[in-house]
Amino acid sequence: MAKRGRRNKHGVRPGWMLLRSVMVLHAYDQARARGEKHSAAITETVSAVRSRVPGMPISETEVKRTLAEFRSKDCKRSWIISASIVHGQELDTRFENLKWIADISRGKFVVSIPGAEFNPTRLRALAIQVGPRPRSPRHNAKC
Repeated sequence: MAKRGRRNKHGVRPGWMLLRSVMVLHAYDQARARGEKHSAAITETVSAVRSRVPGMPISETEVKRTLAEFRSKDCKRSWIISASIVHGQELDTRFENLKWIADISRGKFVVSIPGAEFNPTRLRALAIQVGPRPRSPRHNAKC
């Protein structure tokens, strides 16, 4: 008879969960930078992730879990997500690097490369850095 309950994954998660965490951290930081309170920023984060990737499962509880995992109050360092627009020569270099990775990894794992019909002039990129945890003190906090 099989064991009861969920099977043990030993902490392994699919890659889309990491992408969702990065998107959550970035959207939350943007909302807080606009001056939103914590609860309003969480609500905006959910709507931002849903608008970017409609099929991705997300909820306010999942946003809180992500913040607890990557922005713990006990840690002084955390992930900082910054967005940029890539165009011109840098965009060409990134696509050449993707093609190179696909060539050297034949048969090892699946890397999908956009076809020749996919030729964007600019691309939005997210960069992950480790830095000091962002602080968002209350406007009436005691100094």
